[in-house]
Amino acid sequence: MSWIENPYFSRSEMSCKCGCGGLPRADFMHRLISIREEAVYEMPISSGFRCPLYNKKVSTSGLNGPHTLGLAADVRVFGYRALRLIELARKEGMTGFGVSQKGAFEQRFIHLDCVEASGSFPRPTMWSY
Repeated sequence: MSWIENPYFSRSEMSCKCGCGGLPRADFMHRLISIREEAVYEMPISSGFRCPLYNKKVSTSGLNGPHTLGLAADVRVFGYRALRLIELARKEGMTGFGVSQKGAFEQRFIHLDCVEASGSFPRPTMWSY
């Protein structure tokens, strides 16, 4: 998969943390870039693509999940920016929203994904961690 050069998200923050080099899909990145351009504030990524083995280590979705499809990212954000992020993401066609807004501010995030509805992924949907 070729990397989409952009001024907002680095290859290292979007790639799998296991070191396999996996990256999100281009269509997802185009949506994420559009959201960032409209947001006009930084959107640091705490988790981008995850290969199935790494996802199994860090997520209850095991070997599967939106991150393993290259269609998800966790954005470190809190407060009014978190709510604004969800508004912009819905407008851009995101369908999955995970909300983690407890604890230390630097650990809060919003999960965004654009997975299509299926038996495994009812969409649109929202959950909390």
